[in-house]
Amino acid sequence: GTAWKSLNETGCGLSIGDTSQGGIIFYLDPSGCHGLVAAPTDQSTVIQWYNGSNTNTTAFASCVGCGDGNTSMVVNNQGSGSYAAKLCYDLTLGGQSDWYLPSKVELKLMYENIGQGNALGLGNVGNFATYYYWSSTEFDVDDAWLQDFSDGYQDDDNKYFTYYVRAVRAF
Repeated sequence: GTAWKSLNETGCGLSIGDTSQGGIIFYLDPSGCHGLVAAPTDQSTVIQWYNGSNTNTTAFASCVGCGDGNTSMVVNNQGSGSYAAKLCYDLTLGGQSDWYLPSKVELKLMYENIGQGNALGLGNVGNFATYYYWSSTEFDVDDAWLQDFSDGYQDDDNKYFTYYVRAVRAF
């Protein structure tokens, strides 16, 4: 037709930055009907990646969609307690209970698309702090990957330290 359409909008009427599916859309697959949402707020500002045990959880995946499997591996390895992956794993929010700790690639997309990276010109619609957020991607037995939401840099740090957490889910 002759109607104007946003380049961010898809055939399903979804756009990155929209509130839908219990969170804020930050990734859409090529169909434009499925993707990932970030929780609308942080789940924690001071939580460790691990539950006090430096073990190799084998949660090394770093692709779009990999955070879910990583989170399950971390929780199966670390067990009960209060730590980043478990916090997301146990979360019920917006009528949804399938939240997880994002992989390092998923966190990078959050930074770029709805965070301070502002690649799409949307601004920080996710209201992310200018600080570090844990990913579910393990670096080694002592460290895990994190995303700096002030400058977009990714780095690893000791699982003992406390950082922010923002859960995600697929739809």
